[in-house]
Amino acid sequence: MRLYKDTYRNKDGKTKKTKRWYLDFKDHLKRRHYLAGFADKGATHDLARQIVSLASCRASNGSLTPELQRWLELVPDSMKKKFVKWGLVDAQRVEGGKLLSIHLKDWKKSITDSGKTDRHARQQYNRVKSIFSGFNFYSEIRASKLQGEIAKLKNTVRARNDKGDMYDKIVGDASLTTKKYYLGAANQFCRWMVQDCRVLDNPIKHLTATKAQGEKRAALEPEELRVLLTYAGTAGTSYSLTGYERIVVYRIAAETGFRASEIDSLKVSNFDLVNGQVVLTGDHTKNDNDASIPLRQSTVDMLKESFSGKLPKAKAFKMPCLSNLARMIRKDLKAAKIEVDPDRGVVEFHSLRHSFGTMLAAAGVHPKTAQQLMRHSDINLTMSRYTHVLRGQERSAIENLPDLEKSPQSQKQVKTGTDYSIVDAVSKGVKKSSPATSPTKCSKHSNTLQYIAKDGGNVAKQENPVPGSKIDVFTAKNEVSRCTPGRARTCDLRIRN
Repeated sequence: MRLYKDTYRNKDGKTKKTKRWYLDFKDHLKRRHYLAGFADKGATHDLARQIVSLASCRASNGSLTPELQRWLELVPDSMKKKFVKWGLVDAQRVEGGKLLSIHLKDWKKSITDSGKTDRHARQQYNRVKSIFSGFNFYSEIRASKLQGEIAKLKNTVRARNDKGDMYDKIVGDASLTTKKYYLGAANQFCRWMVQDCRVLDNPIKHLTATKAQGEKRAALEPEELRVLLTYAGTAGTSYSLTGYERIVVYRIAAETGFRASEIDSLKVSNFDLVNGQVVLTGDHTKNDNDASIPLRQSTVDMLKESFSGKLPKAKAFKMPCLSNLARMIRKDLKAAKIEVDPDRGVVEFHSLRHSFGTMLAAAGVHPKTAQQLMRHSDINLTMSRYTHVLRGQERSAIENLPDLEKSPQSQKQVKTGTDYSIVDAVSKGVKKSSPATSPTKCSKHSNTLQYIAKDGGNVAKQENPVPGSKIDVFTAKNEVSRCTPGRARTCDLRIRN
């Protein structure tokens, strides 16, 4: 490696030295290169030292150190292109030195290219962009600093100021669940950077979100829903929705299980009122799959009135901002004098989806059908989180148990078994004689098992006994079990010699 200043002739023909310093060096393949450095000799010397490190890594097929990667990000683009041309670095490593904002845009595009919706890609992009605002390059990302950015996240809602303009109002710190989503999006981006060979490592891979205890949501009882809808029919406007508009929204949520954002995305054209169903495209569903839910006829009639005069591309329902939906339903519940026990959970608009799942279970709908209607990938989610026990169901289940104080004869008996004999509901297995198996229709019973049992297994009184023989009791039992009701049959004993 040699540092020098080049010479040139000026207009007057005089020999002059350049202001810049130059490098004369050989790469990892012993090829000679010349590179223009900087006007400062010290800076050019540092450049020479880094180039030697690049050549050493390339010769040993080793990975770039974090310090070397950060230095490479700050090198001018013209110099990076020469390094790529000479084979000192991979083109993808040079890509990693771009501004973080460029990487984020490329990542957002890769999400949509993978089949995800634009809404999902935009949501993930905005999350990462907000917590990476303090970083300009990927190499600047530090786990400790990112933790601080996530800790500062706030929970905001859309509100109007005195002039009527909308703004984001801070209502407190973000929940643990929200912070987990932000950290998950950041990890997804960093993993993509590694998988796309833009960088070598994920600097936040060891970070884990604090496990959040999910807030339990209450499911409204059917009677509570009826009272709520009755009240809304007589109530005035609340959160820009008339009473009748709130009835329609509440019923759609409770009878289809649609989420608030899904209802907000519905257009009149999504409803097939002739066949009685609503179809929601995957662009607006959580699992990115199309959803088709049947509608009750009474709901179809209500929608026909609600959609009267609306164009097919018009929004089906006028909805307040998502942050006000919980306030709206809580206000209506309070005005309708419906008190929900806090032990059942908190009441939000999403509680209507819980009510949908609970009413499906109470109606005896098969769990697989309920899972499909709820559009869950795991049936355990349908049965555990979204299926609640309605009031009175536990008591009804206990009351249906057998009464242990009454005798078995006084309790209701049920038919069971292949021989149609009556078995007691409590002491199952104790058979009582039925007309089909009475001695008059199967006369040999008294001469076989019952006779043997009565005489202690003495075969001396049998008709035509065989001396020295033994009675095959198991064969006799099998013969008795094959006697069908209402049919006379000879059940002979078989004798083994």
